[in-house]
Amino acid sequence: MYRLTLTLFFIFFLSANAEKKRPALTVLKLKGPIILDGSLDDWQDVNFVEVNGGNGVFDGESSKAENDKDLSYKFAVCYDQKALYVAVEVKDDKLVTDDTKAGEKAGKCWMDDAVEVFLDGNHNRASNARDKAKKEYQFGGEFSLTANGAATSNCTGWPKSFGDAKYWSGAVTRKQLKDGSWIVCYEYCLSWSVMGNKPLKKGSLGFTIGVQDDDNGGQRDHALYWSGKSPSCWKDESGWGDLHLQP
Repeated sequence: MYRLTLTLFFIFFLSANAEKKRPALTVLKLKGPIILDGSLDDWQDVNFVEVNGGNGVFDGESSKAENDKDLSYKFAVCYDQKALYVAVEVKDDKLVTDDTKAGEKAGKCWMDDAVEVFLDGNHNRASNARDKAKKEYQFGGEFSLTANGAATSNCTGWPKSFGDAKYWSGAVTRKQLKDGSWIVCYEYCLSWSVMGNKPLKKGSLGFTIGVQDDDNGGQRDHALYWSGKSPSCWKDESGWGDLHLQP
């Protein structure tokens, strides 16, 4: 009995700690309009979260970046009654987009320098958001933009829908610095309809960002997540963070 009690205690303790480790953000309502132009000037009133190799999660399916100059980013989130808005500013030492083309709506974004936004609209923290029945796709999924403007939402219930305001849209800008490195800015507008309108009713949703980094062509070299369970951060919703919508 003593051993059983002790075992149950440790299971509870580990579960409680795992719950605490999942980050959460309070998401504010928009005070002014967000213009999807790749400029983050209209995000000045929204707090940004810094993500780097020290506080983020490198997916074990690929390697870790050498340093923050190789790959790091910051992001912000806000909302209104129509949509969730996401801004991401990525620092990258090399810009590679050899597997995608601007204008694509079903590009292989995961192979290039890209941002992937993951949404768990029904907030059920499913352990496999890519099950064969695609049950989770009606409540979100993966929405990706590459540094050259290619997009994909094939792992959602709304494939090839980028640019349609009923579903999702966005913009990308990039700037090369004097040292040869890059700043790439991404903006997303994600309609509540792609999440089954659940977050507005529940006041919360599961969420994470995965920034993909390709340094030399071919497959990606690194994938850095705000929150996730490695490996396969992209399909395990239980490792994603929580967004709480401020009324």
